[in-house]
Amino acid sequence: MAELTKYETYKPSGINWIGEVPIDWKTLRIKNVASIVNGSTPSSSVEEYWDGDIIWATPGDFNKFDKIIDDSESKITEAGYKSCGTSMVPVGSVVITTRAPIGNVLIAGKELCTNQGCKSLVPNRIESRFLYYIISISSIELNILGQGTTFLELSKESLGTFKLPLPKYDEQLAIANYLDNQTQKIDRLIANKKAQAEKLKELRQIEINNAVTKGLKPNAEMPASSKVEMKDSGIEWLGKIPKHWEVKRLKNTTFINQSVISEKTAPDYLIKYIDISNVNSMGEFIELQEMEFSEAPSRARRIPKHNSILLSTVRTYLRAIALVQNPDKNLIASTGFAVIDANQNLFNASYLYFQMISHFLVESVIANSEGVSYPAISSTKLGDIKIVIPPINEQSEIANFLQQRTTAIDQLIKNIEAQIEKLQELRKIRIYEAVTGKIKVNAYAEKTA
Repeated sequence: MAELTKYETYKPSGINWIGEVPIDWKTLRIKNVASIVNGSTPSSSVEEYWDGDIIWATPGDFNKFDKIIDDSESKITEAGYKSCGTSMVPVGSVVITTRAPIGNVLIAGKELCTNQGCKSLVPNRIESRFLYYIISISSIELNILGQGTTFLELSKESLGTFKLPLPKYDEQLAIANYLDNQTQKIDRLIANKKAQAEKLKELRQIEINNAVTKGLKPNAEMPASSKVEMKDSGIEWLGKIPKHWEVKRLKNTTFINQSVISEKTAPDYLIKYIDISNVNSMGEFIELQEMEFSEAPSRARRIPKHNSILLSTVRTYLRAIALVQNPDKNLIASTGFAVIDANQNLFNASYLYFQMISHFLVESVIANSEGVSYPAISSTKLGDIKIVIPPINEQSEIANFLQQRTTAIDQLIKNIEAQIEKLQELRKIRIYEAVTGKIKVNAYAEKTA
C-alpha cells in the first residue's frame, strides 16, 4: 500500500490553480518537457489517400477510448500521410484535442498521427502518464488559452506556454503508478454504476413497450376465461395488439406543426429556445437558451403548447422526444422537431407521449428516415406512421400506471447518476492531490497491475 502524507516544505508554484508545490519540485512549460507535434488532414477528394493502415486520430475518436488510443475511425495511406503536414508520433506520446473540444487527452498505444484538431506531446523530460494525468484535469485552464470566434482553438504556441509542476522522474513514476491504481479502482466502480443505470433504463423501456402495445393485463398472467382476444396490428415490429384497439395513421389522429412564430415578431422579443441538444435521453429539457428573436437561428419557429409532444425529425437516432408541460409563453422549438398535439377525442396526451417513446414507434421513425450522416424524416412520412389507439379510459389507466412506474425508476437512475458524479469528482481530486504534490506518494515506485 502507498503511504500518503504531506511533504515537509512547500513553495509557491507560480500557477494560480495549483498553488503551492513541494520545495524541490520545478515549474516548467510544456514546451520545455515535450515536443509539440501538429496534425493535418489529407484531401478528402483523393480516394487513394484513405482507407489505409496508418492510424489518424481526430477529436471524434476520443470518446471511444478510456486512456490509451490505439486505433482510429478513419485511417490514411502512406500517400495520404505524405500529402499533408501531419507527423507520426511514437508510442507513449500524449495526444490532446485542441479544438472542439479543447482538453480531451489520451496516450498513444501505437505509433500514430492526427488531424489538425489534435496536437501530440512527445515527452523528453517527463513521464508520459504523469503528463497525461496533469492534462486530464486541466481542461478549464487550457480552454482559457484557446482563441477564436467561431470555435476555440489552442495553438501550438499557447499550448507550449502552459505551466506544469514537475517532480524528479522517479517521483513522477511513483505518482503515475499510484494514480493508475486509484483511477482503475474508481473507474470500475463507475462502470458498475453505469451498468446499473443502463439496466434500469432497459426496464423502464420494457415497461413502456408492454403497456402501450399490450395493455396492463398481459394474457400470460390471466386465467383463460379472462384473456384478452388479440389481433394482428399490421405493423411490422409491433405484432399483435388487443382486438378492441384501433390502428390509424398519425396524421389522422393528431395535429402536427400547427403553430409557428411570425417572422414579423419584434426583434427584441425574448424567446426561450429548444433545440434537439436541449432534450436528454429521459425526455427532460436541459440548458434552454434565452435570446432575442433577432439573434435566434432561422429554425427557431415552432410554438409548442401544454401537452404538445416534441419529436426530433432530424438525427432521429438521437431519440430526442419530450412532453411539454405548462410551457412559458415565449417557448419556441426548432424546426428540427415535429410538434405533435393529440386529438383529445382520441387520445390521452400522456398515453400518446408514452407511445411516441415506445420501441415500435421510435423504430418506425428511424426506419422512415433518409440520409446517412444526418438522417431525417419528412412530415409526410411522419404523418403516415401507424399508431395504436386503445379506448380513452384504458389510455388513462395505462398513462397513470406508467407515470408512477417511470417516476420511480427515474428517481433510482438519478440517485445512481449522483453517485457517479461523486465518484468522478473523487477521481479528479485523487489526480489533483497527487500531481500537484498535495500528498506524498512513497510507494508504487514500480508499476502496479
